[in-house]
This record gives sequence, structure tokens and C-alpha cells, in this order.
Amino acid sequence: MNPRLANLLLTLLAGLALSGCGGGGGGGSPAAAAAAAIVPRFAYSANFDDGTISMFAVDPATGRLRHNGYIIAGAAAPAANPHSVAVDQSGRFAYATNFGSNTVTAYKIEANGRLTAVGDRATGAGPRAVTLDPAGKFVYVANSGGIDNTVSAYGIDAATGALTPVAGSPFTAGANPFSVTIDSAGKFAYVANFGGFSGGSGVSVFGIDAATGALFPVDADAATPGVQNTIAAGGGPHAVTLSPSGRFAYVANFASGDVSAYAVDAATGALTAVPGSPFPAGAGPRGVGVDPAGKFVYVANHLGASISAYTINTNNGALTPIDADGDGTNGIQSFAAGDRPGGITLDPSGRFLYAANLNSNDVFAYAIDTGTGALAALPRAAGRAGNLDMAVTRGSSPVTHTPRFAYVANQNSDDVSAYTIDPGTGALTAVAGSPFAAGNSPFAVAVSPSGKFAYAANHNTNNVSAYTINAGTGALTLIQNFAAGVGPRFVTVDPSGRFAYVANDQSHNVSAYAIDASTGVLTQVTGSPFATGGTVPQSVTIDPSGRFAYAANSGSDDVSAYAVDAGTGALTRIDADPGTPGIQNFPAGILPFNVTVDPSGKFVYVANAGADNVSAYTINASTGALAEVAGSPFGAGSFPRSVTVDPSGRFAYVASTGSSGIFAYAIDPDSGALTAISGSPFAAGVEPYSVAVDPSARFAYVANVDLSGVSAYTINASTGALAPIDADPGASGVQNVAGGDGPSHVITTGTIQ
Repeated sequence: MNPRLANLLLTLLAGLALSGCGGGGGGGSPAAAAAAAIVPRFAYSANFDDGTISMFAVDPATGRLRHNGYIIAGAAAPAANPHSVAVDQSGRFAYATNFGSNTVTAYKIEANGRLTAVGDRATGAGPRAVTLDPAGKFVYVANSGGIDNTVSAYGIDAATGALTPVAGSPFTAGANPFSVTIDSAGKFAYVANFGGFSGGSGVSVFGIDAATGALFPVDADAATPGVQNTIAAGGGPHAVTLSPSGRFAYVANFASGDVSAYAVDAATGALTAVPGSPFPAGAGPRGVGVDPAGKFVYVANHLGASISAYTINTNNGALTPIDADGDGTNGIQSFAAGDRPGGITLDPSGRFLYAANLNSNDVFAYAIDTGTGALAALPRAAGRAGNLDMAVTRGSSPVTHTPRFAYVANQNSDDVSAYTIDPGTGALTAVAGSPFAAGNSPFAVAVSPSGKFAYAANHNTNNVSAYTINAGTGALTLIQNFAAGVGPRFVTVDPSGRFAYVANDQSHNVSAYAIDASTGVLTQVTGSPFATGGTVPQSVTIDPSGRFAYAANSGSDDVSAYAVDAGTGALTRIDADPGTPGIQNFPAGILPFNVTVDPSGKFVYVANAGADNVSAYTINASTGALAEVAGSPFGAGSFPRSVTVDPSGRFAYVASTGSSGIFAYAIDPDSGALTAISGSPFAAGVEPYSVAVDPSARFAYVANVDLSGVSAYTINASTGALAPIDADPGASGVQNVAGGDGPSHVITTGTIQ
């Protein structure tokens, strides 16, 4: 049986749709480190349906998630079906359960927030939730396969993060254990047993051997004679979590639509129901979380597309619903979420909450009112297929994005210019040895997310030049040239760094390549090149989640859309009108030259050179289909050649070739509509072809094809307005940076720390 179908059937008992884990990411409580200043740094999402883990950087000021690529989960991918993810409190390691392959994968968290697999360990059948003890010494996995009904325990190698099974593991729990959490002292483990056709639901309580990590049953119900390892909960307990103090435990009961609350005996770990328990929630409560201050409880209602919120009575642990609509009326009110929200993830600072939505393939983000506990919706981020559970790392300093290098494709001098970017001023300085030879007429250049490799699309020699990048200097060394289609005009690399795509304007298709992670060598993907269904594709882009690709076809005035196979990189055309025979493209304006996707993965923008405007679209998170935004298209001067969105997702910039200027817009985070920024357009050089914004979102660079130079600007963080950077302050007037002949495309790179 398909693992997702088996998963759904098991958790629903009567055919309801469900996949489950619950409660969150990194041990029972962040209270141990609460004394230090804590900020969120990186976030990870387990994507059940396509076997991947998405990676994000977190803006601690706004709570917005910024895509940081994705990886294939588990050694048994694509059948891994990752179900949950957890991180240790040091931010060094991450762990994900793979429901489809009955394994747990250990990852090292690199300095840039990306994950490197350490290795897999076998679990019991149907591993769902994973958690760590607060000290980061042990990992525990709830196995819900209906046969084992166990919790697997592992010791963590402090140097590598690798896992070793604890002696005696796995340990018997109740029927269908769905979730496991550890108290803040690392003394007790609590397991939510969903139950099933054989019964056995409730919460199991275990003591933890501090030296070995082994579990042993303790009396969960002190009021009943004998060792009762399991205490009753509501119908279908799906997730369990503890307050940071360890005084209270909360259980989301999927089948009965409520939350059980217990007082915890600090000495024995025993549970006692608090007054008024259970407390009503929405439909199908699946995940439950407590804020780091221990003031609020949040519940993801999987079948109700909502989040219930409560204040905690700090004396007895009882819950009082928070008035979601602020009208002061009584009754259970909830905050809107996406389709099938999964686990609740609170950031370590307690300011933000995230809910990964299984069916709508997106992540809802909220700001938490630290006084009332109310949630305010933030701009959401596109996820991958079946994103189900999340974890957020902590640190004492925010993630920083630092610009390093800029690369410019010079179509007339057949080379690529390279510059270092001054991280303080944004000024450019030519790299020693620049420019670097390419093929004939390189129209575009791309860099892999790792910053190790660069690729140039050579229009007149029908190939792609591949380079290694010197990490210290930015200098390029040619690997070799690789055959493309006829007239390669644009090249891009997907967010995982595993695939490259080239738009071939004369053969009317897109070439796809797998990238060797060690050498940068390109190998054509099976089935490549892929037809556009249009003519003269000028550019191709990949959305930041890595699920969809889009090509702008200037000959047919439309946009081709594709689904990207995460395993192979192959492209499958998305039909704009499934009701009409044949695969249809999405209409654009006249002569669409460039297409880009905003950093959230929600919007597509197309520069229509012949129509003097920009088309804006929303992306269907499930299918990748495009729907034009209200008010689109938006005027963009004369012959707009390219469009880009800054990394914050707040501003869009269009290189208007005929107007010799940059048109700048503010982006509506909900609709994607564009509003001109005061002062726009901003003067550029002669015939600006391309504009790029550096990873810190502080500087913009424009390739001016007839000026043979690059214009540089600072970006006003509040308004998005551009101010020119003088390349030679000693000379009169604002100077541009000299480059090769006919610079047509510019990109920037940077580091994440």
C-alpha cells in the first residue's frame, strides 16, 4: 500500500484524512536556556509527499522565512516520506523520521543552515515523531506501525551527531504511539498513544536513565494501585507536549476534538488531570505547543484548517480560550491556518509560530502577542509537497547574509567579469584575472547555492561553460564546456544545487542537467531537452522551494510552467487549461523576456519587453499553475528587459532598456500586486539589461549592455528606493564600474552565517 495512504488510514480509524506527528522539534522545553538572549536562526520542514527536507533562514525581526534550499531525505529516498524533524538546542544537529523507510536520519547543520546527512538508523514500523532530550544526548522516536507500538532510543555522538541504539531499545509503549516528548529536566518521557482498533489510547509515562538513555515504565496514575504506565486521555491522542517548567502536560486528542491537560508530579512523573480537562478545540486536533514563557498553548486543528489558542492558568494548568476575533464574546474561536495544518512550531524566542500545512503545501507564520497570546498572520512561505512538521534552531545572534561576489556575462567580449563586493559600501572591485573567457556570446551566468560553481550560457556556440569558484578570491577556473540546445540564452541553478536549466531560444526548449556536487560537471537529465510549447524561450527560473520551473517565451507571448522531479530534475509541463485538449501555456504580455519568482515562492513576475509592462501571477501551491494578479500588468517604462525581487520579498526592480532606468515597486505580501516606489524610475546606464540584488538586500547592481559597465546602488531598507554608489569618488559625477563589452546579465553571491 502507498505509505501515505497507509498513514492516513491508520490515523483516521474511520477513513478521515490524516498524517501525524505532533508537538514540535527539539526536546521537551527550551526553558533551560531561557536566561540567555535567544533568537530563531534556521527552520526545517519535513515534506512527507516528495521525500525532502526544506531549509529556511528565519528573520528574527519579522519572523519571515527565507528559503535556503532543500535536500532529499534519508538514504532510501524517494520512499522516505519524512514525517517529523527535530533539532538539538545547540543548533548543531537535526534528526528526521522517515515513515516510508522505517528509519531516522541524522544531519549536521552547517554554518549556513544547510543540512548534510550523517547517516540513517533503523527504527520500528511507521516512525512518526522524533524528539531530543534537553541535554542533546539522546534521540527518541515514536513508532506507530501497529505491530511494534514502541519508542526507539538512540545515543548521540557529540562530535558527529551520529546515532547509536540504546541498550534495550525499542521500548514498549501503548497502541500506535504518535508523539514523544521529554521533560525539561530530562527525567521523564511522555508518549501519546493514538490507539486503534485494538484500543490502548492514552499517555504512557517513562523514566529515563540519565547515563544510558534507556526508558523504564513509571506509575502514570498515582491514584491507582500498581504501576499504571498509561493514563487515559481523550479520543485518539495525537501529540503531547510539556510546559517549559515541566509542571503541566497537554495532549491534542484528534478523535474527540479537545485538549487534555495534566499536572505533572516533579518527583515521580505521574499525571493528574487538571480542573476542567479536557478543553474543547477545533476539528481534528493534531499538534500542540506551549510558548517558551509557559503562558500560552496552541493547537493545530488538522481537519478544521485552524489554530486554537489558550492562556494557561499558571497555578493549576487549566486552559482558557483566547478570543481570536477580539470581539470579547465567549466561545471557542480559532485563528485561520492552511489546508490540514500539522504540528505547531514556536520559535525559541516565543515571538513567532509556524504551522506546516499538509495539503496546501505552505507554511503559515504568525506573530504572537506576548501579552495576550493572540496570533497575527505574517506573510506565508510556499513549501514542498506534503510539508508536515517543522523545527526551528536557536542562537544568540541572528542569521546574517553577507555579499561576496558579483558576476557579469559580457555577450560581446565573450567572457565573464568577476568582482568582489565590499560588504560595507557595496562597491565593486575587479577580481584578479577578470574577465574570464567563456564561449561565444554568453548571455547569462548562474552560480550554485554552495558558491562552488558558476555556469555561463553561450548563445552562439550552443554550450554552457562551467567553472569552479575560488572561495577566497572569487576567481573562475574553467571546468569544460557542455553541449546545450540551439541558442542557449539563460541558465539557472535549482535551490538544492543539484540541477541546472538552460533556456534555448532557437531550439525552443529547456536543457536540464544534473550537477556533480564534487566537480560541478554537468550531465544531461534523462528526457532533456524539454519542450516549452512556446517559441523563443528567453529565460528560465526555478521557484525557491524547488518544485516548479517557469520559462518566458518571447516568440509566443506566454510562459511555460513545469513540475520539477525532486529525484531526477526532469521537467513535466503544467497545463494552463486542463479542460482543453493539449497542454496550454499561460498568457503573458508582448515579448516576455524574463521571468522570476519572489522569495516566498508565491508570486511570478514577467517582464514584457514589447508591452512595456510586467505581468504578475500567483502560484497555485499544489499544482504550480499561474493566475494573474488583480491589476496586472503593471507599467514598467520602455522595453523592460528583466525583473528581479529582493531577498526580503518586499521590493521588485525592473531594468527598462528603452528608458535607461530601473523601475522599482513595493510588493503587496498578500496579493503580489506592485505599487511604484517614490522616485522611481531610478537612472541607470545606457540600455540596462539586467538587475540583481545582493543576498543582504542592501545593494543592487545593473548590467548596462551599451555602456559596457555596471551601475551600483544602495537600497533604502524602508522604502526600497535606490541611491547610486560612486565607483570613483575622486572623479566628478557618479561613476559606474567598468566591465566587459556588452554586459547583459549580472548576479551576486554571498554567505550565510
